[in-house]
Amino acid sequence: MKHTNEQIAIFDCIENTEDHLIINAGAGTGKTTTIVEAANRINGQKAAFLAFNKSIATELAERLPTGVEAKTFHAFGFAAIRAAGVKTRVNNFKVNNIIKELHGADFYIAPLKKLISLVKGSMIDGTDRKAINQLIDEYNINFNSDREERIAVESIPAILTMCRTQTHIIDFDDMIWMPIINGYPFPKYDVLFVDEAQDFNEVQREMISLCVNGGRCIIVGDKNQAIYGFRGADSNSIAMFRQRLLKGERKISEFPLSITWRCPNSVVREANRYVREFNAPDFAEEGAVIVDAPFNPQRNDMVLCRYNAPLVSAFYDLISQGKSAYVLGRDMTKGLITAVQKISKNNHMGVEEFTQLFQKDFAYNYQRLLDQNKENQAMALEDKRDCIMIFVKKATTVGGIIEEIKRVFDGNDAGEIMLSTVHKAKGLEADNVYILATERMPHPYGSLEENNICYVAITRAKKNLFYVGPKPGKI
Repeated sequence: MKHTNEQIAIFDCIENTEDHLIINAGAGTGKTTTIVEAANRINGQKAAFLAFNKSIATELAERLPTGVEAKTFHAFGFAAIRAAGVKTRVNNFKVNNIIKELHGADFYIAPLKKLISLVKGSMIDGTDRKAINQLIDEYNINFNSDREERIAVESIPAILTMCRTQTHIIDFDDMIWMPIINGYPFPKYDVLFVDEAQDFNEVQREMISLCVNGGRCIIVGDKNQAIYGFRGADSNSIAMFRQRLLKGERKISEFPLSITWRCPNSVVREANRYVREFNAPDFAEEGAVIVDAPFNPQRNDMVLCRYNAPLVSAFYDLISQGKSAYVLGRDMTKGLITAVQKISKNNHMGVEEFTQLFQKDFAYNYQRLLDQNKENQAMALEDKRDCIMIFVKKATTVGGIIEEIKRVFDGNDAGEIMLSTVHKAKGLEADNVYILATERMPHPYGSLEENNICYVAITRAKKNLFYVGPKPGKI
């Protein structure tokens, strides 16, 4: 395969300098191919590829040259724990059990568990009330009451201490956080490749620093695809990497990968509304971007939305037409079922009684969030309410609501129409992409990350992009 001038410049830097590299790779610009070729040019140095998730690690492990490891952050962390001689086992209910021990079985665990995860990822002091309150606001953590929030925050130092000292059992967050907090040694590499750098948090950046101590970093990411702020990623993560690297003796060289091999000309022009440094090759097809398009997806098409409720509604519309579809995101199943069970007495409760209790609970919490100027949290709660009310119309009992939730989110057959939030679709692509509820993109209380969400949605399209409504706006 012939390399582009952008790729040649990257390979030349790798072979002829000792610089750190920051590669700003746009959507579909061939970053995986570039990483593999770069790994072939490091002349047998001890190297590793640090992947954002297991699927990326698995894919790269099969393509990288012999001797270059490919592991996730969690695999690196778990290996460090074991190398320190700590005997442990994995139990993702560790924090749940600690919270129950401190607060009793009736305490609503979900928001505090999420907050603990964010505190670990941010590596902030558990006694820093100001920083913790900022996390609550920034990441839309919704407690049942102000009293519950106060009790939860006051218990964080004790929870962190128990997480750190109970080394015989670890959860997903502990795999990264614990070896750093407890000072377990990490292996050192001459060259460390890092992908999806725009999505990392502070604890992940700290792990990278410990692994590359004195070595060379080759960082790949796209600041314009930073969309995971809601789960703790720093939208300025690449800039934070740059600051860390500048403290060392090595120079930093930065290179673009701006030519997309995925998107046709029309889609590239649409993406240029949000990102200028994004181009199509000379031989790219024209494709089409259609505004106010009819909603008529077919097999293997992708349907995207900023929110979940329009996707659920679209699922039932497609099913009624005899089409096969599913909503991506089995994690939604647990969250929605938990919200239903929180209100209901049992699965036999009728939907009329449930609806009255649910709407009353929603109204109270929605107004409480607005009174606290937590508009983002209020909008997230509203979307969850809208989802559940769609399921209510499809059932007669709470048990029926739960079964409908499972039905919608638990599919995944080849050839089906995939419906997904933009966040869950990152890294995916389809010939034809439909975008729903465009009038709510970006949402009015969002940051510049909302523009990134629009960019990610647009660049999933390999041939045609359909707006089922007007074009999205900009912040």
